[in-house]
Amino acid sequence: MSPREKHIPADAHRTSVCLTAEDRAAIRWISEIRRAKKDKRTTSNDILVDALWYFLEKTGGKTKDQIRAMVPDVSIVDERVPTKITEMPKPRSKR
Repeated sequence: MSPREKHIPADAHRTSVCLTAEDRAAIRWISEIRRAKKDKRTTSNDILVDALWYFLEKTGGKTKDQIRAMVPDVSIVDERVPTKITEMPKPRSKR
């Protein structure tokens, strides 16, 4: 089995969500339906993000493009500063 390709945008921020047993069961159910349909978006993250956009379009009257227009463009720049850490070799065993 080949590894799943990365499909989360590089500018996405990690967050945590607390789910009840019923919430997890609903997500698993949706995931299995999607898996049966050969849909690639079967992870909890995919399902929750799709539900967010669906809810926003139906109740808030906003489309993904309208929200995108409100968010300022962010250039994807790796902000990590190079460190001055030197990796030490492992000592060789004495036999």
